[in-house]
Amino acid sequence: MGNMIHFESRSEEETEAMGYHLAQGIAPGSRLLLCGTVGTGKTVFARGIIHGLGHQDDYVTSPTFTLVNTYTEGRLPVYHFDLYRLGSVDEWLQSGLADTLDGTGVCLIEWPELVLEQGLGDYLKVSLTADDQAPYTHRVIQFIPHGPLSQGIIDHFSWPHHG
Repeated sequence: MGNMIHFESRSEEETEAMGYHLAQGIAPGSRLLLCGTVGTGKTVFARGIIHGLGHQDDYVTSPTFTLVNTYTEGRLPVYHFDLYRLGSVDEWLQSGLADTLDGTGVCLIEWPELVLEQGLGDYLKVSLTADDQAPYTHRVIQFIPHGPLSQGIIDHFSWPHHG
């Protein structure tokens, strides 16, 4: 595991922009695990990454009911997962979606606990925490690399609101 770093976001737009800028350092085969409770900005951050990789889709949502949304028109293909509704590792494996983790695309995984149980190798954990005071727009976003590929993503990343 590499060094954890954290940043602050003061709005939804900043959270999306941070994802956009992080995408510039993302390489084929990258896996980003988006962790946080409901409403902390996981999908907003994912939208920034998806747009930062050159996908023009204006309607980026969490794939809560479809399990995965695929974007193929940008610099790298993106597989955006939401595993909230899966109940077990067996369900994950039976879905066939685990096969995309070893591809040349980028995997963004919301609610990744089941995947971690399976063992994942190199990944960047992105932990989002929301404030509990109005107007509820402040976020602390932590990057925790687990391997050299994920460390490379954050090595050249900078943000003005470093925590």
